[in-house]
Amino acid sequence: MAQKIYGIDFGTDTIKIYKKGQGIILIEKNVVSTVGKERRPVAIGEEAYEMFEKVPPSINVSFPLSHGVVSKIDDMIALWNFMGAKISRSRRMKGFQFYIAVPADITEVEKFAYSRIISESESKPKKVCLIDKPIADAYGLGLDVERANGILIVNIGADTTEISVLSCGGIVVSKLLPYGGKYFDDQIKSYIRKQYNFVIGLKTAEHIKKELVTAFPMQGELEVMGRDVVKGLPGKQLIKATEIFPLVNDVFYEIAISIKTMLERTPHEISHEIVHNGVYLTGGSSWINGLDQLIANETFLKVNTTKNAQKTVVTGLGYLAEHPKLAAGYAVEIK
Repeated sequence: MAQKIYGIDFGTDTIKIYKKGQGIILIEKNVVSTVGKERRPVAIGEEAYEMFEKVPPSINVSFPLSHGVVSKIDDMIALWNFMGAKISRSRRMKGFQFYIAVPADITEVEKFAYSRIISESESKPKKVCLIDKPIADAYGLGLDVERANGILIVNIGADTTEISVLSCGGIVVSKLLPYGGKYFDDQIKSYIRKQYNFVIGLKTAEHIKKELVTAFPMQGELEVMGRDVVKGLPGKQLIKATEIFPLVNDVFYEIAISIKTMLERTPHEISHEIVHNGVYLTGGSSWINGLDQLIANETFLKVNTTKNAQKTVVTGLGYLAEHPKLAAGYAVEIK
């Protein structure tokens, strides 16, 4: 069984895969390019992402996960067939067991869609199990989930922010917010269009986010390429950090307020432990400069960060894959 278990984190932006005995073996963009009414895949993963915002109308480039749920199941199955062939070197993946991380605060039907990605693909799985993402997140942080009496994890991803309280091996309460890194990209792109009659792509908006978005006001500027709507020609536009800050500031405070609300719903004995342990900040969009300090200021809690915030979920799945008896207590098998 040493080589028969995979852990998969189907993130909105990237897919991350762990293979028992080998570690994390793949991190790739969760993007599919299709053509025609039958949506025939023409590119998947990094290659499809390179096509994003560059293709003719006949080709559709999609991110088949949206706000924590599967929005295009056929595209996700095609993506997994591609990834499965890649990691297995085109050999049939027969008899493997799969652990898939899913948000805790979604419906059972939405969770079931994740299992369909594997069960309806070209893989012939022995078993498909769903594991709540906050549980995997905690193990990925190296926390003793079974014994801990109070863990508060805030996972800020590409499309969502999941706030979860764990205690004694289970999830006490969890909430999924519709905010993440892509929300910031959309806000930036929309603002520049309205303010300057200047069109930029989401990749450019993401670049602006990485350079200028902070949780506290700062000085800085960035010149970007785009298209002048009035002239109809390519051009350049200077964007200042002071313009971008108001676009995203409310979301940071919304996250902090949601954390406080979560604590109010948490039993006193657990919240007492959380005050001692602090908040654990994870997810691919948790890197934003000053965000940890803002949350600390608003909640009066210590905020713990990690350099591998994007990988904590898949790392946790890997830990459970290496300890299948422990995983059995969390995994929900889908027949």
